[in-house]
Amino acid sequence: MSVNWPVTEEGSVLIKQTAIFDLKSFPKLFHNWAEENKYIFNERDFTEKVKGDGREYGIKYEFTKKSTPFIRARILIDAHAWRVNDVKVEDKILQKGQLEIAFDAVMEMDWQEKWESNKLLKFLRYLYIYYLKKQYFLDYAGKIWSDIYGLHAKLKTHLNQHVFL
Repeated sequence: MSVNWPVTEEGSVLIKQTAIFDLKSFPKLFHNWAEENKYIFNERDFTEKVKGDGREYGIKYEFTKKSTPFIRARILIDAHAWRVNDVKVEDKILQKGQLEIAFDAVMEMDWQEKWESNKLLKFLRYLYIYYLKKQYFLDYAGKIWSDIYGLHAKLKTHLNQHVFL
């Protein structure tokens, strides 16, 4: 099993708003960001429930970047929207409701599991990660951290929220 380092604390990078938004524009925005930053974009899950007070959506996106044969970056986005109803704004159909988007990032080391065959290799992998190359991996985690906050800022700008740089 690969060694996962959390880059962000779970639930710490979050966007919440009750407003008008364009839910259908998210995949295009995320796809463009992934191409610019050399990530692979994947929509992992999409659920829609019709309720009495509107629709409820649950969408999960995943970004992966295979940097080296040993390191892979994963950014996970979990978007939920409640009480969503369509509204017409300037000849365009948008959505109005409550939106919550959570960002999470993980750095996977030995993601191909080449160091998994026996206990000696697992021990050597542990030494390699936590003693020999620890500073390199911490620096790389900082790059993933800047990527996730760049994506967070881009989405906040797209949603017309204030971004402090």
